[in-house]
Amino acid sequence: MQEKITVCLPVYNGADTVLQTIHSVLNQTFIDFEFIIVDNVSTDATFDIISSVKDERIKIYVNEENKGCGGNLEECKKRATGDILFYICADDVVDRDALKKIHSAFCISEDISMVIRPYYWFEEDVSKPVRITRQFSEEQIVSINDSYDKIVDVIALADQISGVAFRKKYMNFQFKNGYFMEMPSMVASMLKNHKTVILKDNIVAVRIGASGALNPIVYKKSPLMSWYNLITTTYSEKKFSGLKKHLIHNFIAKNYIGLVQIKNFGSYTALFKEIVYMVKLRWKNILTFQFWIFSVGTMIIPRFILRKLVVFYKNKINSTLLKNIKPIKIV
Repeated sequence: MQEKITVCLPVYNGADTVLQTIHSVLNQTFIDFEFIIVDNVSTDATFDIISSVKDERIKIYVNEENKGCGGNLEECKKRATGDILFYICADDVVDRDALKKIHSAFCISEDISMVIRPYYWFEEDVSKPVRITRQFSEEQIVSINDSYDKIVDVIALADQISGVAFRKKYMNFQFKNGYFMEMPSMVASMLKNHKTVILKDNIVAVRIGASGALNPIVYKKSPLMSWYNLITTTYSEKKFSGLKKHLIHNFIAKNYIGLVQIKNFGSYTALFKEIVYMVKLRWKNILTFQFWIFSVGTMIIPRFILRKLVVFYKNKINSTLLKNIKPIKIV
């Protein structure tokens, strides 16, 4: 019996981008799915736009109050009737074969609880990647008993909501509110009990311009410490002590690029605290050349210059290096 798929689109003030997202979902080669859209009390024209799209697979709901990002992910979960839930954000775009590949991955085994994917970022043109996650030459099946590095891959790829899918019967946890933590809170918890598939293909493209990471408010609380608290809480059992240490030292406290984001869109105080936390959680950072380049560079380079350098790097250097990355198909 074929398992039913529900595409979950949580949206808040997505009027500028949501239509392209919806069309990319409706254009799937795998056509038998339910499409749940939950509006988190938008204050722009989002509801009118999503209501204008006529397709019998679409079901639209509006929350009575804004529940936050994690709360709206949870609302999608409650409304969905499918066996497999596939999440997509209202500013991102889905590959035409995304649901087909997701469904095939779940068919590997009944014990597969999640399917996760690599992805790339784009600015205006979805066919032009400007940054990518770690890429894979073949599908990976990962359990909590696998190597620590494989587990890092799964949790690191949960930093974006779009393109992550779950077998609903194993979703015995709640999505938590907290900037950057909404999807990892579910992924890290479910990984303790069941297997995950990492696809080899980029099945979603994540839009940079509309990202919530550009909002200064998200850096009032340290992103690094948010990750630390999630990992230490989720893997608090003694048997996970080695994994917890590895995640802190080799993933959380080594996110040097995150310092650039904080400098460009957060406060100087937030940047300084993040650098201090990096040393506290991994004292070997003081012996690492990359740490000094990023920490000193972000401290002394003026924001307006650093922003220009980032744009130049993405559009002139990184985009050239990524020209062989196969873009997703949306038509």
